[in-house]
Amino acid sequence: MDDDDYWNTSETKAKAFSFDDDVLSPQEILAIGQKPYSGSGEEGILNSNISNIKPALVPISSLVSSKVLDLLVLAQSGKDIKGKSEPEETVAITLKRLVLGRSYALHVHKSLKSKTELLDGAVAIGDGNAILTIVLFLIQTLNKKIVYELLSSRPLALSHYIGNLQSEGKISELTDLLTMLGRSSDSAIYQFQHTVKNQGNNVDSLLKKTNNLLANHFNQPGVDAHQTKMVADYVKLLEWQSFAKKSELNNKSSLECLAHCCRLHWAEGAGHIMSPLTLCQRQQISPLQYEWVVLNVHANANKWDIVESLFTKKDWLGRTTLSSHIPVERLLSRLSEERARALLAAALATLATDERLRLAYKYKVHSVVIETLAKQKDRTALTNYKMTLSPQTEDYIYAENTLRDSSIKWKN
Repeated sequence: MDDDDYWNTSETKAKAFSFDDDVLSPQEILAIGQKPYSGSGEEGILNSNISNIKPALVPISSLVSSKVLDLLVLAQSGKDIKGKSEPEETVAITLKRLVLGRSYALHVHKSLKSKTELLDGAVAIGDGNAILTIVLFLIQTLNKKIVYELLSSRPLALSHYIGNLQSEGKISELTDLLTMLGRSSDSAIYQFQHTVKNQGNNVDSLLKKTNNLLANHFNQPGVDAHQTKMVADYVKLLEWQSFAKKSELNNKSSLECLAHCCRLHWAEGAGHIMSPLTLCQRQQISPLQYEWVVLNVHANANKWDIVESLFTKKDWLGRTTLSSHIPVERLLSRLSEERARALLAAALATLATDERLRLAYKYKVHSVVIETLAKQKDRTALTNYKMTLSPQTEDYIYAENTLRDSSIKWKN
């Protein structure tokens, strides 16, 4: 008999495999773990009827737990299997899962009360990620006006949301939020910052956009006058950069532009567009800022004659005096960093005796210390100071010769 004839016989059909065989009857479930039929060999087992199996001495409960058995019986009966329900997703549980990084379900909180409690809970915990997650959930599920009202009385949540809008570059949403909260001044400055940050090196385009911001947002009631002046000054700087037509000056601050003019256009007279004095006047750069930039630019270039002419003046008796808007200690510290010993000594010489001696000690200007102690006729102090100097150096010899000067009437 070939294969096709075999499978087509009625006897074979009767024994054909059925997927329904996997569904056990209640008797078969109860027979799990019982002793096999005592018929002889494999034929006896295959030909036996499952209904004839006798109960074994070993109870089914010792092999399968009662819970599993109940589930098997329920499954066989066709009834729905209902496990124990999950704990209710309360505000506290949601917050705990959110903070711990576990799975959470915000969508189950549908009422305004529940959503407000979520926000307040996150703020109380102080977790920035939880706060922002919940604020974004509120934005998605509530009217924006309601969300903005909630945020207005919760500064921490508002701060996180503003930071998110800034980092995402959502300037229009940020503007709407701040305007609705009555913070027009903040809205204007955020728009200005965004424009400057994202415009690139196109000075003419940036100038046009900044002019529009100045007209439409900063020249409005309620906007801080100082901020309005700052933007107006920036517009003037952009106009100057546009006129200069130097790409290396694009997006540079007024002080960086001043440094450029000091390096390359120092000799230009007042009134010339690239003159340092003209730029100072146009941008209202303070005298202190001007002197600091000039000091650093020309000190780095070793142009000490320019530095000296800037900071020392002659009085009507012909004496040299120190003249600077920079605090004296900051000026001397910078001169010391640049090792401008001669200028440092000249600057110290213009100070009162006690102040001169203190600063000369601090910056190790030995010649000034020696001269000042000699004027005070303090032989002991000068002798002690000489011992701190390296032998046979110029300063050491100067101190030694001063101590030998018979014209000085020492007080000790």
